[in-house]
Amino acid sequence: MLCNLTLQTLLEPVGRESNVMGKYNIYTLKIDEEFQNLIPPLSSEERKQLAENIKNDGCREPLCVWNKTILDGHNRYEICTRLQIPFKVSYIFLRSREEAVAWICANQLGRRNITDEARRYLIGRRYEAEKIVGAHNAAGTNQHTRKEARTIMCTEPRFDDSAIRTKERLGREYRISPTTVVKYGEYSQSLDALSKAEPTLPSKILSGQVKMSQENVVELSRLAPSDIRRISANLSENDGSYSGTRNIVPKKKKIEKPDLFITPDGSVKDMPAYDPDAEILSLALTMPSWVSSIKRTYATAKFAKASDKACYKLEEELKHLKTVVDAMLFAIKGEND
Repeated sequence: MLCNLTLQTLLEPVGRESNVMGKYNIYTLKIDEEFQNLIPPLSSEERKQLAENIKNDGCREPLCVWNKTILDGHNRYEICTRLQIPFKVSYIFLRSREEAVAWICANQLGRRNITDEARRYLIGRRYEAEKIVGAHNAAGTNQHTRKEARTIMCTEPRFDDSAIRTKERLGREYRISPTTVVKYGEYSQSLDALSKAEPTLPSKILSGQVKMSQENVVELSRLAPSDIRRISANLSENDGSYSGTRNIVPKKKKIEKPDLFITPDGSVKDMPAYDPDAEILSLALTMPSWVSSIKRTYATAKFAKASDKACYKLEEELKHLKTVVDAMLFAIKGEND
């Protein structure tokens, strides 16, 4: 549980606060709908059991809170306020909504009772949130500030990575490839888009009530809202299995590649003669501007003060350019030998 990241934990019950009349009122916390929707809902049986446990033993696990807004413990909060049972609060230090989203996702991914669909969604939402925060931190904080933040936030989630490093780190953490992390990000964005057109559909998919492949979720999210609602109605009528939903979502039409060997209208003798030097000379003419740009950046840029994200991006592109140049030089040498 990531509640261990708290800066301060109130060890005494704070579920009640006294008023001027000497009576007690339940301590009021805020509920953010976006945060709450990130947490897989309990089944009716699980909720009933939780209420019974709290009635008998009290609320033993503290609610995790950021700026008086609940990050973890929505069900316990509802039960405690309804039954007038005190509870403890652990305060979490975070600097933005994106950090809060990443924290909730990481916390929920530590639980065992989540579906595969919910796991993909939470990894994707965490990736998208940390990617945004990492970009903001790289642009808006200095090295000392980032080091201090890492000390406060411990090691998970981390908010000082580039998008490339974020997907690689999350891939190692959840034992999936960086490419899969990116696909999960697209999956989470697609489910969020579906919720705007048909709010009940994503929860059915994430709970496993409706079985839909990741590809179909992405394709469905690209349709018009009216089509999404129509298809959602059809989904509720089928058996909810993958086989039942596979043919309901229209497939993306494949773009047919043009036949490069079709002769255009006109006689062959009207076609211009092939010039073997044309493409080579055209590329050669553009090279001086590339070299000039690289030299100018090398001479004027302050690499020591640039963000890790910018330097990493330039390094990757230069490596790619070197690979392509080496391949072309090898081809030229081979042709001339």
